[in-house]
Amino acid sequence: MKHIPLENLRAFVTVTDLQSYTLAGEHLGRSQPAISLQIKRLEDQLGSTFVERHGNKMKLTAAGQDLYQAARQILGLHDQLLSRFTADSVSGQVRLGIPSEFATALLPRILGQFSSSYPQISLEVTSALSRDLRLGASRGQFDIILTVAEQAPADAVKVKEDALIWVAGRADYQWPQQLPLVVAAEGCIYRRRALQALKQHQNEHRIAYTNSDLTGISAALKSDLGITVLAKSSLPQDLVELKHSELPSLGTVGIYLERHTQRPNAAAEHLLAYLQDYLNPQN
Repeated sequence: MKHIPLENLRAFVTVTDLQSYTLAGEHLGRSQPAISLQIKRLEDQLGSTFVERHGNKMKLTAAGQDLYQAARQILGLHDQLLSRFTADSVSGQVRLGIPSEFATALLPRILGQFSSSYPQISLEVTSALSRDLRLGASRGQFDIILTVAEQAPADAVKVKEDALIWVAGRADYQWPQQLPLVVAAEGCIYRRRALQALKQHQNEHRIAYTNSDLTGISAALKSDLGITVLAKSSLPQDLVELKHSELPSLGTVGIYLERHTQRPNAAAEHLLAYLQDYLNPQN
């Protein structure tokens, strides 16, 4: 009887989650060509094309979307069995705080896989500005927070150095003499870096729309109300990086995981290690 190798399914799911063959290879401890070969073998075995490339982006075909949902269920059951029979059962609740842009673009799939692998751990996830997450953590509202910062917070683990990029609703977006900005409220690193860079390079600009949620920002960008700044790894698939000679470079920011548990919490430690592994597979 023929069977689908689990390692090929895991390669496919990981590539889809991370939107990168290279990052998937780093995460799984394999080379980028090996990951590509695994997905090619999966397509050959099932007689369908699952992944298409559009410029620098990858997109699942209709068959790929069906396979992704089924593969996640299969791998989730597999990981649950391993967790149940090969290690001490870990249970409990973890309160996680994450910036809204990562909540929308990066973490839902990762957290979904974690929940499938550790169904006995209850996750309570809140998204907000990094500034507000740190305030909430200081008040004992979170066990773990993921934050974006220009300097390392105390006792934080840096998991990634990420480039800041200009983002628009479409690649051919054109603006009038004054560059309109779509930004979060004051206190947002992206807003501050954008304003600093534009002022330094003497670019005429104005704030056209303010919203601290990525869903609202995305809607404004798609309506051509302006452009914004995001960390590159949080770029949603339906938005584009805007590259233009008139736009100044924005530098990088650090992405950090911070532990704020008041007492030993094995469930929180499991999630912390899981997020570190996904966000920085080279560690």
